[in-house]
Amino acid sequence: MRYYCSLSDFNYLTYGKALLKSLIDQSSEPFVLYYLCIDDKTYEELVGYDSRLVPVQVDEVLAKYTNLSSYKDTSPYNAFCWSLASSFSLYLLEHEKLEDILYIDSDIFFYKDPKLVFDEISDKSIGIIRHRHNTSLSGDGEFNVGIVFFKNDAAGLACLKWWNDAVLLRKHPELSTQGDQKYLEGFVPRFGDNVCIIDETIAHGAPWNFRLYVYDYYNEDGTIIWGNKRQPLVFNHFSKFGYDDQGRISPDHGVYNIHTFNGAVYSIPQVTNMYLHYDKVLKNV
Repeated sequence: MRYYCSLSDFNYLTYGKALLKSLIDQSSEPFVLYYLCIDDKTYEELVGYDSRLVPVQVDEVLAKYTNLSSYKDTSPYNAFCWSLASSFSLYLLEHEKLEDILYIDSDIFFYKDPKLVFDEISDKSIGIIRHRHNTSLSGDGEFNVGIVFFKNDAAGLACLKWWNDAVLLRKHPELSTQGDQKYLEGFVPRFGDNVCIIDETIAHGAPWNFRLYVYDYYNEDGTIIWGNKRQPLVFNHFSKFGYDDQGRISPDHGVYNIHTFNGAVYSIPQVTNMYLHYDKVLKNV
């Protein structure tokens, strides 16, 4: 059994439903997706939605962690939402006693079997992905919080607790420049060989790294070329996806113009098709 978790309020629930559909369509192994519902409307919508999805009310997690409750009371709403990736993952390992957990942002969509992610992680206790366009010199961070893996063992639990404490107690200000994300740079220095940087055998798309890929083989078998590697594009992160005032697809509302050549990357046929397909999925779910 594979264990995933994601979260959102009602405004982002359609993305979460699309994530679930992609997991159902691509997974070769049975799974459960635990979904943290930040508001009551989301919870009510998801109760009984699918047997593979377990909705969890945010108050259940808040009741277990006083630091999270304090953080909620003293932080902007978006910062509170960011803090929930580590808090919910910790809740599932400590209180649901799961053997491991793969946190996934709700606006991620899988095109290949998620087993490929676990195959690369192998026996490591922790897994993180690079942005691929950034180094640690960037305030956004070298790594992306889109997916993060923790095994429920000594190293995995210690790392997850370190991340959660760093976020909620506002430690390490040099790593606090992008919500909970830049803290991922603290994993390798502290937990060393227990950390897998999920980068060797799989690729992942996002507005910030589309320009780094060659798509010559994508229509043939779903692989891209990144540097000297040919890799399957396992998932795409539809960060900031939305619609303009006329209801047309707005891939990122211009947020990532510096990385997308002012939106030119969305004219790459393979990328265009990803976004058109995602739009159809969102409307269907």
